[in-house]
Amino acid sequence: MTPLEIYLNSRMGKPVLRRIAWEHRSRGFPAPLGDFIRHKLWKWPYRHMRSYPWSVGLEPHRSGSWTISLGANTVTTTVPLSEWIGPIDRPVTIVAGGPSARNHPVGELASGKRLIIAVNGVPAFLAEKGIRPDAWIVSDPRLATQIETNFPHAAGTPLAVPANVAASIAIRSPGELARRPLCLIERVNQWHGVRSLEDKPLLELNERSGSPFLFPAKGVVKSMVGWSRRPELGFFSGCTVVFAALQIAIGLGARDIEIVGMDLSDQGHAYSEGKIALASSLGMNYEERILPSFELMHDALHETGVEVRNLSPVCPLPQRLFAASREQ
Repeated sequence: MTPLEIYLNSRMGKPVLRRIAWEHRSRGFPAPLGDFIRHKLWKWPYRHMRSYPWSVGLEPHRSGSWTISLGANTVTTTVPLSEWIGPIDRPVTIVAGGPSARNHPVGELASGKRLIIAVNGVPAFLAEKGIRPDAWIVSDPRLATQIETNFPHAAGTPLAVPANVAASIAIRSPGELARRPLCLIERVNQWHGVRSLEDKPLLELNERSGSPFLFPAKGVVKSMVGWSRRPELGFFSGCTVVFAALQIAIGLGARDIEIVGMDLSDQGHAYSEGKIALASSLGMNYEERILPSFELMHDALHETGVEVRNLSPVCPLPQRLFAASREQ
């Protein structure tokens, strides 16, 4: 077991349990005092745990699975990433929600020759073509409601989501979580139940653990920019869910990947978001976070034999980043 795995297995220690106990107590205090206490409880290095609904229990296991519960009732037990959809042994198509997806012959995916990974609200778009994805990934913790509106279009589809999203869904739609293979994914250095690390200790822990994470030369960048060789230990957001999906798919063995609808254009989506649309920050994050993330992906995949193709005709990312890699 690497030092990083040992660190992650120390989840839910006394510092966290004390904070959760005070979180529950604070709910009985007048609003100004309760709000002040909760703000103090979940400041850095535990700020990433501030958005959890603490009425939901999350119990981690050494196997990488979690038990999600409401009171004394178990909602579901998740599966480790390695068991989520099993090893990927066929070509993969990641379907993103950019408008260009509507101009792609998506209907051809119905043959089953390619494993289809949908992200965010894409199951609704695929349902228009009579297609149900093989896997579904959501990395943005704000999209719990969007996931729930897509459940009718992805019955039983394996779902990978952050722990706080799963906890929110457990309150309103516990049965949907129990009726599908569910995997909890976590952003690097925002692991549930342990404190975030400062840059130097994080980089040292990564190095002593065999460097499962590739960080940019200029520093950690809040763990948004980077590449994870072991997504079961954490992923980098890259400020776009497709980047998380790429780390997961390649981590599970995918070697031939095409991406449909990754426009990065702030021009809406191929699917309707109704009243739950979120303001896009893709354009604002492109230069500092999205582009550097894909450049690191390109470096990480050099001479690995993994091929990633971006089929969007409007995506601003340079095509050189998606040139087929070559094995030595």
